[in-house]
Amino acid sequence: MKNGILFLFLTLSAFSSLTAQEAINLFGNLDFGPHLVGTKQLAVDHTTNGTSTSLNIQLWYPGNKNGDKLIFSDYLNYKGKFSHQELLENLSVGISGVQNAFPNNSLELVLNAQMKASKNVAPKNGQFPLLVWSLRYGTVESQFLISEYLASQGYVVAFVEDNPNSEFPWQLPSAEEKESVLNQQIADLNHAIAHLKKQQNIDKDRIGILSWSYAGESAILTQMSNSDIDLVVGLSSIGFSYGVYSGGELPNKIVTDQIQVPYLILSEKIGTNGKERTPPDIFDDMNSNSRFVSFEELSHGNFNAMEGMIPGILNTNKVQSWSKGGELAQLGYETICKTTLSFINAVLQSSNSISFDNQMKELKEILPPTFISVYQPKN
Repeated sequence: MKNGILFLFLTLSAFSSLTAQEAINLFGNLDFGPHLVGTKQLAVDHTTNGTSTSLNIQLWYPGNKNGDKLIFSDYLNYKGKFSHQELLENLSVGISGVQNAFPNNSLELVLNAQMKASKNVAPKNGQFPLLVWSLRYGTVESQFLISEYLASQGYVVAFVEDNPNSEFPWQLPSAEEKESVLNQQIADLNHAIAHLKKQQNIDKDRIGILSWSYAGESAILTQMSNSDIDLVVGLSSIGFSYGVYSGGELPNKIVTDQIQVPYLILSEKIGTNGKERTPPDIFDDMNSNSRFVSFEELSHGNFNAMEGMIPGILNTNKVQSWSKGGELAQLGYETICKTTLSFINAVLQSSNSISFDNQMKELKEILPPTFISVYQPKN
């Protein structure tokens, strides 16, 4: 009888374990908002200085119902050009930097993880603030999580991408070509914002720019050129002393009087060059509601979901050389999402930093000591 009970227990345990492995939650402990999430793509053409450009815009927005929900592979293959085997390889490289770093069954779990967003559902009635990603290739698949998270909280999130893609900045051979591409990006972002302001579900009077990695440069310059932009958020991206397109000429383009909207600068404490990252030299002259948040234990890669949240969920330390894995990675990206939302809410909903500062105090109480440090301008 005891043997029979033991056999039944082992069988049920094995079944429970198998069932648990049939799905994986890439959203961790984040509390999503009250809105269902829709996603769709728009195609927009425009002409700048005689040059015609085709833009693809990926949108996340509050939806009016659930529909055909995406899985993560839909984001990883949103251009529809990869085979299944290539998706497995690309996912492994995206997380760790090398192919075949993980068993295929683990990668399959990630590829098949269900997203919050439903494809092409109608937008929810009402007008919602607009948040636009500055152009950094990989944003759709690497920042899907925070994009869906913000949409669930009542924001329309957009990623604007040129079609076909221009080269990466480090592939451009001359300063003149880099300058031309950068100027085109700024024109593309401004045209996309003007187009999106006409959408019925968008509040044209509340607009922000999101950026990550090398896209901070175009975020700053776009904000300077567009008076409709009310805030800028940088996920390990905002710096005023050097740009991947402008190089050391970037400071000469910065006009302090034109960056007087609130900036949220999220940064790892130690950069990939081994140097400590501190508030920029012009920080004290920026808008008094700007904030610089330093993450003592994170690295550059932890500020996107592909290199940060996903290895955290998998509890793996097989990560890019510029990232960190394990539980730290998950906690870090969740904190980045919460901090970003708190700041955007404070600026676009409350018009001051009081609620953000209060929420940061509450957040610091439940985080490990010194996990984040928050700085504000001394003006």
